[in-house]
Amino acid sequence: MNSHSTACWMWLAGCALHAACGSSVPGSGAPVPAADAECAAGEVGAGYPAALLRIGCDGGVVAGRAEWSREGGVVTLEFAAAAARPVGVELVSAWPPLGEPPWLGHRIENITVLSGGRVQVRFGASPGEAPDEPERVFADRRLSGVALAVEGGGVHDARDAIDAGSRVLTRHDASVEYARSLGRPVRLVAFDRLYLVVFAGAVEAEEAREVGGAIGTDWVEWGAPGARRLTGVRWSALVARCGGGAGGDEPAPGRTGRDVGPASATVSYAGDDRAAGQIAERVVSMAMRGDRAGALVRALAATEGRLSVRPVVRPRTGSGPRRAATDVAAVVAVHGGPGHPCSLHAEVLRELAGWEPRGGAPGTNVVLVGETALFETSRR
Repeated sequence: MNSHSTACWMWLAGCALHAACGSSVPGSGAPVPAADAECAAGEVGAGYPAALLRIGCDGGVVAGRAEWSREGGVVTLEFAAAAARPVGVELVSAWPPLGEPPWLGHRIENITVLSGGRVQVRFGASPGEAPDEPERVFADRRLSGVALAVEGGGVHDARDAIDAGSRVLTRHDASVEYARSLGRPVRLVAFDRLYLVVFAGAVEAEEAREVGGAIGTDWVEWGAPGARRLTGVRWSALVARCGGGAGGDEPAPGRTGRDVGPASATVSYAGDDRAAGQIAERVVSMAMRGDRAGALVRALAATEGRLSVRPVVRPRTGSGPRRAATDVAAVVAVHGGPGHPCSLHAEVLRELAGWEPRGGAPGTNVVLVGETALFETSRR
């Protein structure tokens, strides 16, 4: 996916970097964090306590489990002598490979473990300039070294566990509302996944945003209203800042594809991602409409035939759900929490590689739908 196709996409950095500050969830009745109190107490982002660094309400980097210092492109993480959780070699051993998120978009020259469990990461210069705030990448929870355990994948009914007084991390709406009905504390931990739909065809940028809003509205009304919010942000400035090559190697060439017959057009999604499945169903149902939204979805899908959903097995590594020749659209989930904007940009570029609009059609073929949120419930 080149920078021209991304130029009309949404500005991701605002929602991704400020999510911890607690925006409300429009029309959902979801719990709203007391952002002002958190800011006053200096506890912004405390919903994920293992985070190495955090993003404050002003968008700046603040200390988490680690303090940090930066000299040029060298970032040194420092931990208190009695620091719990992984530090030093144990922490570095838990980090993902450098070719995987959230390292994408960064050139890492070396990682060194120093005395006292300190860790030093040397970032190579980005094309034409030094990395901008390279320490910001350590706000990504995937570098904490601690897995965020979610009951049953976060989408299953956790009401029995709530009855038992267990601490529960969940995305399951009914469980969140049940805990609230019992007067149990419910806290927003993080908006942790961002969902996009990429299509085989293309429409004007304003029309694509219109479709994204319509799909998102359907998703909230029919899917999981308590744990999601719509986004209306742009990220054209991010593309200009990070460049189309932020992901390193050039993405795969555009799909040559073939015309998909009316009986075989599919919308793919990762089969273990319930939210992605809900969004895919919204795309399929919207394509059946006789109104403007339906016409725009059919134009984006480049087919007048009926669509069907296609759940696929998420690969362990690589660029996301496997796609078949029948796919005219795919639901893509990427990291939606804090992190370095070039990392987020590069992750999206990789996930969308090979999805240039069919035949080189002008316009945009990617719509941003919304995010999922993770909630914590506990005893009073």
